[in-house]
Amino acid sequence: MPRAINATQPYRDKLLKLIPTEIVAAYMVLAGILGFGATAAAPSVQQPSRLTDAELQPILIQVVFFVLLVLTPVYLRKVSRVTGVAQLGVTTLSFAVWVYTLGGPFIVWDIYYPLIAS
Repeated sequence: MPRAINATQPYRDKLLKLIPTEIVAAYMVLAGILGFGATAAAPSVQQPSRLTDAELQPILIQVVFFVLLVLTPVYLRKVSRVTGVAQLGVTTLSFAVWVYTLGGPFIVWDIYYPLIAS
């Protein structure tokens, strides 16, 4: 589906083209594999000799988030052939907002508020 937006399209079509569905799906799969959801608690700070799964999980969800955030405009430009800088920016921002609604790395950073996310 081409993601180019023009003035003659209905609002619903424009909105759907601003949601990076492939990136969102990748995040959902990877967050699910990591077992990291909105109910996850922020990790406690300790000095272990090696990382346990519970301590590695918050690091990995942050890596997943940042990699997908950077890949969003690249993917849209190369694969979906989006050329509008504004559309690339809004779509990338919409991915970050969508992740905030789930918690993800924002829980780790202690800036996730469910009331705002809803």
